[in-house]
This record gives sequence, C-alpha cells and structure tokens, in this order.
Amino acid sequence: MAYRSTFPGLVALAIMLAGLPLAGGCSRSSETNEPVSRDVRCEVGQIELTSVPRYVTATGSLEAAQSVMISTRMMGWVKRIHVTEGQRVRKGDPLLSIDDTDLMARKAQAEAGIAEAQAVLANAQKMAARFENLYADKSVSKQQLDDVLTGRDRAAAGVKMAEAGLRELKVHLSYLDLVAPIDGVIGRRMIEEGDMASPGMPLLILEETAAMKVVAHIGEQDVSAVAAGDPVIIDVTSLQGAEFESVLDKVVPTANPGSRTYDIEALIPNADGRLKSGMFARVKIPVDSRKAVLAPEEAIIRRGQLTGVWTVADDQTAHLRWIRLGRVRDGRVEVLSGLDGGETVVLSHDQPLVEGDRVVR
Repeated sequence: MAYRSTFPGLVALAIMLAGLPLAGGCSRSSETNEPVSRDVRCEVGQIELTSVPRYVTATGSLEAAQSVMISTRMMGWVKRIHVTEGQRVRKGDPLLSIDDTDLMARKAQAEAGIAEAQAVLANAQKMAARFENLYADKSVSKQQLDDVLTGRDRAAAGVKMAEAGLRELKVHLSYLDLVAPIDGVIGRRMIEEGDMASPGMPLLILEETAAMKVVAHIGEQDVSAVAAGDPVIIDVTSLQGAEFESVLDKVVPTANPGSRTYDIEALIPNADGRLKSGMFARVKIPVDSRKAVLAPEEAIIRRGQLTGVWTVADDQTAHLRWIRLGRVRDGRVEVLSGLDGGETVVLSHDQPLVEGDRVVR
C-alpha cells in the first residue's frame, strides 16, 4: 500500500525535472544574441606619419664651467682656513693662511740688510764727492778717484740687491696668505688646519657654478656626425624638469685611451644653483631625420601594462587596437608598432566606448 501511494508523486517529479533542460536551452539561446551597437559622440584626430630627428645619444656628467685648484709655492704648516665647503666667495676674499714665522724672520733680515746697504751707499757717495773736489784741486790722482767712484757704484748695487731680496721674500709671503682668484663656490677642501702644505699640493677647489659644463662621451662610430655649434638637448636625469637646450661648445678630436670614446662639451645655465658637479647627464644631438608614426597623447588609453587607441573604421565603428609606444614628442607619442599612420582615432567620448559602437562627431 505504501508503494502505490508514492508512485504518482515520483512521476510528477520526473515530469518537472524533464522540463528544466528545456528552460536552460532557451536561456542560452538568448545570451548568444549580438549586442546592439550604440551611437557615441566623440572627438577624433589623425595618426601622423612624419619625419622626426634621429639623435646620437651620449652620457656624461656635470662640471663647473670654471674650476681653479688652489695651491701654494711654499712649504709650511696650515695656520688657518677661512672658508668651508659650499661657501660662496668673491675675488680677493681670504681662503687659507700658512705659518709665516720663518719668512717673517728672513724678511726682517732683508730689511736690516737694506738699511746697512743704504748706509754704506751714503758713505760712499760722500767719499766720492770729496774725492771729486780733491781731484779738481789736483790733490789726488785719477786712479784714486776712479777707485772711490767704483766703491760708490758697488754700494749702490748692494742696495739694489738687498731690495730685490726683500721683494722676493714678499712674493713668497704672498703664497702664504691665499685669496680667491675668481668669484665662486668652495667645491672641496683637501687639507685641514695643522697639516703641512707642500709646493703644488692641491689645497682647495674653487668653482664658478653660475654656468655648468656638461662633459659627455661619444662613440667613434658617431663622432664624425657631430661638430661644435650643433644643437643639443641635455637631460639631468636626477632632477625633475632639468632639460636644457644648448649647443656643442667643443668636440675633442682625440679619443680617450681606455674607452675609445671622444669627449664633447656644452654649457648650460645654473641660475637657481640646482646643478651640482658630478651629476649624471644625458646628451642628445640631432644628426638627421627618420619616419615615425605619431599619435595624439590624449588618444592613448591604458589598461594595466597595455596601451591602445580606439580607431574609427570607414563605417564609423570604433575598434580597440593595442599598440606599443615610444617617446613623447610635443604632446604626441611615437607609436613603435600597431599603427601605420593616417588612421582616425578617438580623442575623447561622452560615454564609455564598447567594441563596435558607432562614432558620432
């Protein structure tokens, strides 16, 4: 009796389950319907195929436009250093003093020698005047007069010699109190107070940093393509917005022995003082031109690591095309692959675009 009572229920359940695949089939059929394209108002632009400069690129670093190594001709203990690194000085400002005790003693001796020589000369001049009167009275011979006049001349020469010795000492003393030969900034100090300074030994580096010199290195395959006076673009990569236009000041015609590269130089202004000696710089020199595909920067869309543009076909439908980009040039981006030039692209749209939408201008 239990079996007969449940059988009609099982039949009803089987009929209901049999209807489910049918409903599922109808749902899948509706999902395969193609979406209806929309009209989207857009602003469009053109992809250009044009000539752009071809650059030779060189790397280098910044140096002060004028750099002076301060040294001395005298040996002695450094008595005092008047400046610190980074300090700006003007021409004639004191930089460094070397102990002058020994030279001052020799200067005093030279001054005493001059006084003695002048006294000898004064006596010789009086003697010469007396003998000239005696010779006029025929009281002495010509030989005696000549001997006295010779003594006077020797005394005069002795004064000059003593004075020359004093001048030489004063020159030596001038190398003990060193002053700035130019306006500039103390770039580096290589000695401390109490150290022994030797002739020719670098003591300070003084730099004029109102302008900076870029010294870059160019390969031998490119050196014949550049010359002094060529325009250059200099990018100091460590500073934001530090890109300068200048001209080549010098192309050194002899290669560096180790690297087989050639030095090129250009000057750039440094009015704000941001540029420092030793900063890395990249130099670009236009040498000729090449063909390039350029896209308006506002047409570029980015999705993660991918870049693309919406192109507009002849039937005014929008299609997304992935591209590979190069350098930005005056608001346009060089397209390395994906476009050929002449295509119409979407610059802006009033609602999100979907593949196949109709572009209305």
